[in-house]
Amino acid sequence: MTVSLLTQRVDLPLPGIGTAAARVTVLEHGRVRYVVRAPHVRGTFVVIPQHLRDGPVLPDRVVVQFGDGLDPQGTYYWRKHRPDEPVVHGVRLHGWTSSLQPDNLSDRYIDILGSYTHSLRGGALRELPRATRRRTETVIRAILAHWRSLPQLDQLRAAAARIYAAEYAEHEAERAAAAEAQVAQLQTERKQARRRVNVLNGIRRRRPRALTPPRTHLARLPLVDGRGREMGSITVREVAVSAEVAGAVVYEVSGARVLGRFTVGSDIYRAAPVPQGVWVAYGHATRTHFENERAHRPTVNGVTVSGGWNHDTSDDITPSAPNTVGARVETSPTTGHSAPAATERRAGAVVRALALHFLAREDLDGLRLAAAQANAPFLLGETRRRLKDLAQQQAQEERNAQRHRLRERQLQGLTTSQRVGFQTELAA
Repeated sequence: MTVSLLTQRVDLPLPGIGTAAARVTVLEHGRVRYVVRAPHVRGTFVVIPQHLRDGPVLPDRVVVQFGDGLDPQGTYYWRKHRPDEPVVHGVRLHGWTSSLQPDNLSDRYIDILGSYTHSLRGGALRELPRATRRRTETVIRAILAHWRSLPQLDQLRAAAARIYAAEYAEHEAERAAAAEAQVAQLQTERKQARRRVNVLNGIRRRRPRALTPPRTHLARLPLVDGRGREMGSITVREVAVSAEVAGAVVYEVSGARVLGRFTVGSDIYRAAPVPQGVWVAYGHATRTHFENERAHRPTVNGVTVSGGWNHDTSDDITPSAPNTVGARVETSPTTGHSAPAATERRAGAVVRALALHFLAREDLDGLRLAAAQANAPFLLGETRRRLKDLAQQQAQEERNAQRHRLRERQLQGLTTSQRVGFQTELAA
């Protein structure tokens, strides 16, 4: 698209000052030059539409350059004066204004000149006197009021946009592709979440399995440290299949410098609908989370330990691994510290032995189902909330993709249209 060169003489009203005479010329790339003569003002101002990446397809912002020339603003900023830079109250202006919205200059508190307006003397940038700033701002307001009234304004904006239209169209295509890829990912996640809802509903409907009552006989379990060295043995008695913590068994342990109870169940964080890991709590647990003081907390090496250990899989548990099980010593209901190294070492051996003993139960599947059914309502609510969030995210990404594809087409249209009267519906 091209805009025919045009020069005309206009009068610009300057409130409180008088009238400025200006010769107005339409230049290349949508620029408009104003050669101004007014009381204490003479020189050239050039209005340049700013086409910003991710901004409107037709630029809605401008900068006003001080002096003539088509070079980018920064070319002259530090090096030399532009031709015919304006002189206001005897001070020669250098640089350019802030990024301005011509439709929104009525607020007198808008900083029109900004940080790139100075005078340049002896190679040094200097601040403008107050009177020079005020008169310059008045002139720029008058210039932009006239610029807004130009009949070919949309053509000027389109001409400015054509400079970077191809580059910005490619940018919009990349953003659209990224949004489309995100839509595909969210569709996959929604399918997975819907499948999880179906699985959880199936778990809730399943008939609970019969669980083995606590055994009356004692079991003797060998202890092994993290390096595989023997540490004696413990005697284990099943106290209860817990009524408070679904799918958990309470064991009473004695021997090898260990005395007290441990509660063993399935992974309490349960990423899977049916948990596959192991949870061991120090003491007789009545709930899985936020239980500060449990009855019958065990002593290990004479130290009372608290807390618990959770492992999200049972596949890698052996008599000697994992090595760390997080035994803690409470100093108050809300504070504590890690158990001594020797206590942690022995507690780890006990926890691993109890975990393997629990995993060997013939009713393990029933215990895991009981844990799953107890946690299914929470997981269902969580998954349904996630489904809702995913649907909202997908709708947003679909809108983003459509918007970027539309902007891509519009920018491509700017690069191909050569018609002076080019008009189209352009998105902001």
